[in-house]
Amino acid sequence: MATTIEPVRTEERIARPVHPWLRSLFFWPVLIHCVACFIPLYFLSSRTGDVFAWETGNSLTAAALGAGYAGACTMFLLTLPEKDWTSARGTVFAPITLLLSALLLTGVYADDFHFTDGPAAARVFAWLFLGSLAVFPVTCFIVYKVHNSGPKVADPRRPAPMRPDVAIPTAIMGAVLWGLAFALWIAPEAVGDNWAWQLDTLDARMLGAWFFAFGAGAWQALWEHDLHRMRAGFLTDVTLSVLSMIALVVYADDVRWGNALTWVYIVTLVGLLVAGLTGRYMALPEALEAERKARAEEAARA
Repeated sequence: MATTIEPVRTEERIARPVHPWLRSLFFWPVLIHCVACFIPLYFLSSRTGDVFAWETGNSLTAAALGAGYAGACTMFLLTLPEKDWTSARGTVFAPITLLLSALLLTGVYADDFHFTDGPAAARVFAWLFLGSLAVFPVTCFIVYKVHNSGPKVADPRRPAPMRPDVAIPTAIMGAVLWGLAFALWIAPEAVGDNWAWQLDTLDARMLGAWFFAFGAGAWQALWEHDLHRMRAGFLTDVTLSVLSMIALVVYADDVRWGNALTWVYIVTLVGLLVAGLTGRYMALPEALEAERKARAEEAARA
C-alpha cells in the first residue's frame, strides 16, 4: 500500500474547538450506554433474557450485536482527546444513525422488550435502554448547534487527502454494509432464514441498524476526505471485525457454513479488518510523516 501525501502549501484551514458539552452531554453518556450494552451482550450472550433489554434469538446474535457496541466504545474512547470539531464530528453523525434506528425499532417491537415482564434486571435495563435512545438525539442536536455557532480558530494541520488505495476500499465497504443493512430491514424474515445463522425479525433489523451505522461512517469518511479525521474509525473497524470473528468461532455450531450469506458476512468482516489495519498502520503514518516533512521544509525556507 502506498499512500503519498504531497507536501504542498494549502490555504489555512479553519476549525472549531470541541465544546465541553460535546464530551459531557454526548460522548461520555453514549460511551457508558455502549459499555453497558456490550458487557451483557458479548459476555452473557446466553442470558440476554435475564440481563438485557430484550431476549435475542440465540447467543451468536447477542455476541454479534455486542461486537458492534465494542466498536462504538473504541470509537468514543479514541475521539475523546480530539480538540477540534471536524475531527470529532464523525463520532456524532455515525452513532446517531444507529441511535435513531434503534429507537424506531424499540417502538415498533415494544412487545418484545422487557418493559413489563421478565426478571427485574431485564426490566430496568429495557427502560434505561429506551430512555437513553430518546435522550441522546436531543443532546446530539444541542451539541451540533453549539458547534455550528461557536468561534473558529486556525487549524495547524495540513489536509491528508485519501488516495484511491484508501478511498476505493472505503467506498466498497460502505456499499456492502448498506446493501446488507437494507436487505435486513426490508426482508428480515427472508434474510434471517438465509443468514449466517438464524435471525429473528427484531434481531435481523437491529443487526441491519449496525451495518447501516458503520456504512454511514464509511460514507462520511469519503466526504471528509482527510485521513486525520479517520483515526478513530480505523481501530473501530478492527474491534468490530475481531470480536465478530471470535464470536463466529465460539458459536461455530450455530453458523450455517454452507450459506452464501455466511461467506458474504465473513468477507465483510475480513475487509473491515484489513482496511482498518492498513489505514491505521500504513496510510495514516505516511500522511503524518509527509506533514512533518512539509513543516520542516517550510521552517528551513523561513
